[in-house]
Amino acid sequence: MVRRPPVSPAAFVIWWMALLPGSAQSLRVYSEFARIDASGNVTAPAQPREILSPAVVRNGFTSFQIVVQVKSGTPYWLYVGENPDNAVKVSMYREIGERLEPLTSPYHGDATQIFWLDLFADRDAIVRRVKIEPELDVEDDWVVYPMEIRVMDARVPDQAPARSMMNFLCGLPVAPPVTDIEKLRRRNEQQDVALAATASKQELLARIGGCDNRGANPESYLRLRDYLFRMR
Repeated sequence: MVRRPPVSPAAFVIWWMALLPGSAQSLRVYSEFARIDASGNVTAPAQPREILSPAVVRNGFTSFQIVVQVKSGTPYWLYVGENPDNAVKVSMYREIGERLEPLTSPYHGDATQIFWLDLFADRDAIVRRVKIEPELDVEDDWVVYPMEIRVMDARVPDQAPARSMMNFLCGLPVAPPVTDIEKLRRRNEQQDVALAATASKQELLARIGGCDNRGANPESYLRLRDYLFRMR
């Protein structure tokens, strides 16, 4: 079992403030599957996954959503800090409906906004922990989300099949992605299919809930991805 390093009281306070919905400004990180409305509130699942020490795969992308909630007209800067520098490639996009607009860090805004965060770890990236910390500056009032990613041993093969997971496991036809967000989710799913080539389909089906799973929890797929990322 991997043991987390102790969190300092100061870091805990900052993290707690980042999560408080009643704060003047808030900063949160969610999985790529969380459904978030225009006001920055999660509509599904009812209890979204806590993103503090997520796993990322080598030779592939792992994606998250960052939500900044501020009162309209409040200027702010959003940074994404990394330590050590260049341990992974960080790309950030602004979500405009289902469209993604590439950004450079820092981003200057003045309204609630949802961002898509792409992390790419090289195929030979060191297996270790890396700090990726979204940082919100509102008139020199800082809120930091202390996320520490775990670069895993799992490595995506160079050639990822152009198949969805449900097609791979169940032979079900799946509509091609249309929007920017759908395309990146499908890209990540195709990486999972490449990792799944040596896995037990029965094990994967059990984790995804079977071929007939149409649950209301959009994050249920993460149970399968967790399993794949732990593979060696």
